[in-house]
Amino acid sequence: MSEAEQLTDDWDARFRAGDHPWEEDQPWPGLEELFARHAQPGARVLDVGCGLGVNARALAELGYEVLAVDVSATAIERAKALDPEGRVTWRVLDFTHKGLGERFAVVLDRGCLHTFRDDLWRSMFANRVAAALEPGGLWLSIAGSADEGDDPRRVEELNLPRLTLADLASAVEPRFEALEVRACRYGTIPGETDFRAFASVWRLRDLS
Repeated sequence: MSEAEQLTDDWDARFRAGDHPWEEDQPWPGLEELFARHAQPGARVLDVGCGLGVNARALAELGYEVLAVDVSATAIERAKALDPEGRVTWRVLDFTHKGLGERFAVVLDRGCLHTFRDDLWRSMFANRVAAALEPGGLWLSIAGSADEGDDPRRVEELNLPRLTLADLASAVEPRFEALEVRACRYGTIPGETDFRAFASVWRLRDLS
């Protein structure tokens, strides 16, 4: 991807170098509770930008049928090694440029939407999510929040993933309706992932 599209232009290089501070050893703390309240037991889930797959594995252990995709072949190779029982289906895929040809009840996105630099690309990503969902399907998204209050110059210089509520609304309209948007923490690693975030649940609208 070009630098103009996302905050990082070579995700595989980052994984090969071990430069992936967003990866954690444990699933996102609110994952089980969020799915328990919104997803049907055993639902088909697409984990977009799964990285090393900690959330995908957790969902599989909870009984969901999970396909996890990432643009980085290195990330997928390592994720497979961490899943010796093969509970998750893993696939190398640039989700922003290639469709799946199948639909899911839920799309999980922890950390994808907030990597896009502008409204156009965020809307494009939302359209890709919409195309991957069954009618009435859910998009569960965890994205960094501008409410963290960083200096705007620091955000730009360090490519920090920070979105406003207006950014979220602009991305999801008109394809999705909001079921829930609440404040949370993106992760638990001090100084790396423990910044403020939005946990959002969007339902695909019927625009026919």
